[in-house]
Amino acid sequence: MEIEIRKMELEDIPRVAELERRIFSMPWSTQSFETFLQSKDALYLTAKKDGVLAGYCGFFQSFDEADIMNVAVREEFRGQGIAYRMLCRLMELGRKRGILRYTLEVRAGNETALHLYEKLGFKSAGIRKGFYEKPREDAVIMWTDGAEAEA
Repeated sequence: MEIEIRKMELEDIPRVAELERRIFSMPWSTQSFETFLQSKDALYLTAKKDGVLAGYCGFFQSFDEADIMNVAVREEFRGQGIAYRMLCRLMELGRKRGILRYTLEVRAGNETALHLYEKLGFKSAGIRKGFYEKPREDAVIMWTDGAEAEA
């Protein structure tokens, strides 16, 4: 079935926040998503498959750089390239906004995410010791210029 990737809208937030609570040990609140979605410096996308929220991602822009803040895919939709397609689209839209470089943090033990980000051209730039809680884990800091990410 076709995957629809589009800009997140306020009406998406309850489903996004529910998915956030399912996936992350320290989830963002509904209010956090509302605040970011209303910021001119943020851009969030959703992916829907057969009308069901399959995932979401977003960034916060600072001049010509952006910090990718959230990447989530519903468990039953993983392994179908949804995160890759969302991130390619996010970075394509970011380039149109003048973004030249992207950064993110990922759990050091999240091999699947590390491989995804490497496929998108991200490279490790260091470690943030004890960055994550519940459970405590280091974060890998990654950067890319986004040139390799093409949908």
